[in-house]
Amino acid sequence: MNIRKYIVIVFSILAVGACKKGFEGTAKIPAPPETYMAVSKIERSGENRLTTLVEANWWAVSDGGFIKGYEISTDNQQTWQYTSRQDSSFLLKIPPGQDSADIAIYVRAIDHLGQTDPTPASTLYPIKNSKPEVRFIFSSPIAGIPSQNPVNIFPVLKYNIFGEDPDGSDDIFQYELFLNDTTSQPYLLPANTSSFLMVANTPKANNSDCKIYINGSNNALSLPVNGLQLQANNVLYIRAVDKALSRSNFVATPSIWVKKVSSDILLVNAYTSNKIFVQNFYTSNLSKIGVSSFDTLQATEVVDNNFTQLQPDFQAQNKVFGFFKKIVWFGDDASFSFSYGQRTTTDFFNNGGQFFMAVAINSNFDPLSNFLDWTPIKSLINPPAASVFRVNINALVQPVKSNWPTLKSTAIIASARPFELLENTPAIGYDSVYFGGIIESKTGLPPIPWLGKSAVIAKRFNLSNNQTNFVISSLPLERFNGNNNMDSLFLKIFKEELQF
Repeated sequence: MNIRKYIVIVFSILAVGACKKGFEGTAKIPAPPETYMAVSKIERSGENRLTTLVEANWWAVSDGGFIKGYEISTDNQQTWQYTSRQDSSFLLKIPPGQDSADIAIYVRAIDHLGQTDPTPASTLYPIKNSKPEVRFIFSSPIAGIPSQNPVNIFPVLKYNIFGEDPDGSDDIFQYELFLNDTTSQPYLLPANTSSFLMVANTPKANNSDCKIYINGSNNALSLPVNGLQLQANNVLYIRAVDKALSRSNFVATPSIWVKKVSSDILLVNAYTSNKIFVQNFYTSNLSKIGVSSFDTLQATEVVDNNFTQLQPDFQAQNKVFGFFKKIVWFGDDASFSFSYGQRTTTDFFNNGGQFFMAVAINSNFDPLSNFLDWTPIKSLINPPAASVFRVNINALVQPVKSNWPTLKSTAIIASARPFELLENTPAIGYDSVYFGGIIESKTGLPPIPWLGKSAVIAKRFNLSNNQTNFVISSLPLERFNGNNNMDSLFLKIFKEELQF
């Protein structure tokens, strides 16, 4: 054999053997990762212990691989939570009934192969519990609008609260509520409570248990709260409880007079001036027709820039009106009366209530507002350009039906607003009761009678039984007794129509 060919063959065999040996080698598998924490132990004792909200930092190394993530345990390695972070805050749990504990945070790294550090790193945290806190939040006057912190109310109480804990807001477990007596059994409110509403179950009694609603819900909690005293001052106490069962100090509400409901009829005085005169007008004329038992609400009473009898919000006031079967509402601020009544009479009407409202509507009231959509009024009639509607002294307001009395004004009504009624529906009917008495006045010209639509008193009724549930007047009735027949009008409205 040619020596050159022999050498080529030998080298070829050696090369093939070398390549085969290289493919048969085994790749090196990295060792599991090793995890480290910034510190392994923190030396603190007594009052120097940490709060339950702590910070932790960690990292890991991998020999021949890379770190994919970490798993964290704060319950002695019973459960693990995955994270890709290398630092975080933790709210550690102290066992219930204890005020301190030593809690370890464990961290183990996971590499790209899914290998977990078999010897997790850890740091021992000496922690102590911090007492929670809670406070009541009361409204304040805003932009000239008085606050609403009532001091004289029917048995509906609404309060806002704010709880916090130095160990973190998630550490609050519940609230304990007491009525008048902190030695009694507490009523337990859930940790997410930011407001609560109490509504008496027996508002005509001397004392009552109450339904309780939280956070604006219209669904009451399953258990009532006991201890509300009627015709008496009441103080509410509350304290926060954290998950270690540590309790805050008590905080108390100002004393509040809770009056019982004594009648099915409520007079709502929404006048801002002449309040006593107008209320006496209504009470005396109601008395003349045999209606002498009623409750009163001073809707616009303000002391020290605070409404004294209005509830803090519409939901609470709605519950108050729901106690009554009849409401007589008179006011001189249409925007206040219409907007407030719109938001607070749902329960009243759902319970079959019957409502009377007399509100003077001045030229400043926005005719395009939706505050009228709960009344029989479809829209207000606007005067012609550069004119105003008014009522002169001795003006006559005529009834639609002949058996109603003719009314006569005793004062100039500088701004009067007739209105247009809603159209009937298959279930609800609307009728004008009084019209006229209005003149159109234009600067530099003599006034002339207004000949357009001029309804000023109207009613809403159920077509199925012809029962009236709403009578409304855009005239202040106390200024229309020139014929000394207001008792006849009251008899027609309150006895025949609204069945007082």
